[in-house]
Amino acid sequence: MYLVVAKWECIPGHEAEFKEKGVAMRRALKKQPEVKLLEHFPSSASEIVVVMGYTDEAAYKSLVHDPQGNFAKALAEHNLEDHGRWVWSERGQAETD
Repeated sequence: MYLVVAKWECIPGHEAEFKEKGVAMRRALKKQPEVKLLEHFPSSASEIVVVMGYTDEAAYKSLVHDPQGNFAKALAEHNLEDHGRWVWSERGQAETD
């Protein structure tokens, strides 16, 4: 599984919208066949960490980096970036021991 851990921060004054739009984004992404895992947790009062697992790196790139793809469409539809900012991401292939 290809994992991505991302941190997002809420734009001050947009707390309710950020939460609402985040829920909508996660629901939309969970429907994608490439997405095998999607969890989140607050890391502070204004930040959230999202953990996503994809079938593989190619599936991740296809979904997230396609400007006409489902991730871009969900961002545009739900206007998440009007209420929150991407801070950072780490990504890589999960290793099994």
